[in-house]
Amino acid sequence: MEKEIVDSKFLESMADRRPFMKRMFTVFISQEPKRIQNIRDALTSGDVEKLRHLAHSLKGGAATIGVERVRDCCLQLENACRAGDLHSALALMDHLEEEMRHAYEFMFNYLAEH
Repeated sequence: MEKEIVDSKFLESMADRRPFMKRMFTVFISQEPKRIQNIRDALTSGDVEKLRHLAHSLKGGAATIGVERVRDCCLQLENACRAGDLHSALALMDHLEEEMRHAYEFMFNYLAEH
């Protein structure tokens, strides 16, 4: 079964902290596109260590706000970096960008509805 874009159990746990959730989503939406570009740049330049570090930090940020599919992509990207497998990292980057688009869409909708 495919994971949800944002974990519903996490959202339920934060139901009484909506202003905080909205701030976290707003920060994610405003800051993460730059990190995604930095990840793409590190991948393009072949800087595996920088790529691994950026994927690791995005993984933590995604996990904090329940964005499990992004977290999983980052973990796979980290593992590809550790293995020095830039071919896999390139494919994972495309998947990560797709999952980030889903996450942004979810967050924009959440912010519009709450």
